[in-house]
Amino acid sequence: MNLRRMRDAAALTQEAVAERAGISLYAYQQYERGAVTKGGTATNPRLATVLVICEVLSVRVEDVLPVAPRLVSL
Repeated sequence: MNLRRMRDAAALTQEAVAERAGISLYAYQQYERGAVTKGGTATNPRLATVLVICEVLSVRVEDVLPVAPRLVSL
């Protein structure tokens, strides 16, 4: 959901983001939808891909990624 919101704010199409990021339209659509594989795991991009997408959208990585859970010392 974050990717779509950021893309809409940048007034870019999915095709434009994918092209500028150097990834396939299909891959970008999967990331934006939060698609899952047949095994039930999320379709996650590599860190390098996330960084390029953020650069294309002119946003910070923190704005796109979900909040990480706090680690608790035992």
